[in-house]
Amino acid sequence: MQFKPFIDAAEARALIDAGVAAAQSEGLTMSLAVVDAAGYPLALHRMDGAGLLTAEVALRKARTAALLRAPSRVLAERVAGDPALLALTDYLPMAGGLPATAEGGAVAGAIGISGGNAEQDERIGNAALLGLRPAAG
Repeated sequence: MQFKPFIDAAEARALIDAGVAAAQSEGLTMSLAVVDAAGYPLALHRMDGAGLLTAEVALRKARTAALLRAPSRVLAERVAGDPALLALTDYLPMAGGLPATAEGGAVAGAIGISGGNAEQDERIGNAALLGLRPAAG
């Protein structure tokens, strides 16, 4: 999925809607967050019944993916070999944060998902990214 150099408010909402639809299709209740390339929040949605902490976790996963320019699970893998990385307070080393890539490979923002296990969170995030069609032009 290719995005403009930035995710706008309409795309952030579309990502959330696509993620909610994917989660509902699997019977999951989750929180979803979308951030811009600098990690600032654009949209946050906690589905009815999702755990209270999942909203903050989704936001931190999205921020991690945006700032690392890589899935948040990459940090989780790195922490296993270097626990000192846990000192990075603005980053969350858990799977479920995925960057949204613009044409040319630049990161336009990211989505974070929380509420399932690592595989479910990433699957719903990928479904959201695939569900959003790039803007024409």
